[in-house]
Amino acid sequence: MVEAVTVTSKGQVTIPSWLRRELKIVEGEKLLVIREGDVIKMIPVPKLSRMAGIDREVFEGRKPSKEIEALRKEWTREFEKRIRQA
Repeated sequence: MVEAVTVTSKGQVTIPSWLRRELKIVEGEKLLVIREGDVIKMIPVPKLSRMAGIDREVFEGRKPSKEIEALRKEWTREFEKRIRQA
């Protein structure tokens, strides 16, 4: 599906609501903006917290240690820092 959006005087565009819902993009979410020739791509940055549970079967019935939780939070902070610098 294609939809036209308007660029504001501040260079902002609104992602259509139907697309935000489909892609589960919420307020405050980070997007990577990539230029490929004359094309601009916006890609949601996956949060590590969204990946939580992908190994659920392996760790079923166990709770991650405080060290693992701290490491996950640090990775998230570091990843977000690198995105801001990019």
